[in-house]
Amino acid sequence: MKSCIGRKNKKVFSLMLLALCGIFMSKAEPFRVRKTNLISIDSLFEKKSVEAGVNDAIVIKLPEDKTFIEGIEISIKVPKIVAEWRDSVAWSLYSGISPVPDAKLIDYNGTRAEVGTFGESLSFNIKVPTKKNHSIKNDAYSYMAQMIPANADGFLFFRLQLAMKGSSDSISKSKFSVCAYPILSNEGKISLAINSAEDEEAKEFTVFVDGKQSELGKKDILVPTGSHNINIVSDSYRNEVRTVSVEQAKTSNIEISLREIKPIIRLIAPEGTKITFDNNEYTAPVEQFYTTSGDHTVKFIVGDYEITKAVSALDGRSYNISLNIDAIIEETDE
Repeated sequence: MKSCIGRKNKKVFSLMLLALCGIFMSKAEPFRVRKTNLISIDSLFEKKSVEAGVNDAIVIKLPEDKTFIEGIEISIKVPKIVAEWRDSVAWSLYSGISPVPDAKLIDYNGTRAEVGTFGESLSFNIKVPTKKNHSIKNDAYSYMAQMIPANADGFLFFRLQLAMKGSSDSISKSKFSVCAYPILSNEGKISLAINSAEDEEAKEFTVFVDGKQSELGKKDILVPTGSHNINIVSDSYRNEVRTVSVEQAKTSNIEISLREIKPIIRLIAPEGTKITFDNNEYTAPVEQFYTTSGDHTVKFIVGDYEITKAVSALDGRSYNISLNIDAIIEETDE
C-alpha cells in the first residue's frame, strides 16, 4: 500500500523530527533500541563492519592504547529504498551513555550529541575525532563530527532511527552496512634502550633527536613518520649517532651500548707477529683495547725485522695501527 503523504510532507515530517531532536540534544534521554551491534577495533589497520537495521545501535569499542588514534571513521552503505525516501532515516551520535553498552542490552540513557540524515546518498561517511588536538582534515565526501567522546568511555555510540512518519514499510525493514576503522595520526614511536657496563656507575649523557634535546631513553617518544637522527652526547662516553626510520602507528626499537670515552687501540698485523704497545707485549691477532690519552709507542716484530711508530691518542677517538708487509717486483735487464 502506497503512502498518501507527498514528498513535500515527507520532508516536513523529517525536519520536524530533527528539530525536536535538536531541542533535546543537550539533555540526557532514556531510549530503547531494537538491537545493540558491537564492533571492536582490535587492530589499527583493520576495518570491521556489521549489518544493522533501523532503530539499531552500533557500538564501536576502541582499543585501550589509543596513542596513534586521532578519530574513528564510520562508513555507511545506505539501502536504495532509504535514499529514494530522502531523509527518512536519521543517524545520531550519543555521549554519556549508561549503562555500558552490551549486545544483550536494548535500554539506554544518554545525550544525543549530533544528529543528521543520509539525504539521497547511497553511501555516507562520518569522521569522529577522539582527541581535541587532531590533524583530521575536512573533505567533500565526509561529515566531520564536532563531538569528542570521553576517553573514559572507550566507545562510540551510533544509532539509526526512523525519521519520517508514513514512510514505506520497506524502510523499517531495510539493512545498513556499517563499517568502522581508526583514523591514524601520521606518527610513529621511537623506543631507545641504552646499555652501559654493569660494573660501572651511571654517568651523565644527553640524548638529542633531530638536533633537539629529548627524554628518549627515559621514555618512548612520538615523532612524525620518516627518518630521524639520534645523537647521544656525553663527557664520560663516546658520542653515538644513529638514524632510524619510523613508520605510521608503529614503534621503532633501538638499542645502543655506551662505550668508554678512553681511546681505543686496534693492532692489525699478520698472525704470529710480536707486538709491543708501551710496555705491554702481544701476539697477533690482538683484540681492541682501551688506553689512556697521550703519547704511546708501538713496535711490530717479524723475525729480525722491527718497525716502531709513535701515536698520540685523544679521548673519544679510535686508532687502527696496521703493519703492512709488501713485496716489490722490479724487472731488470740482467
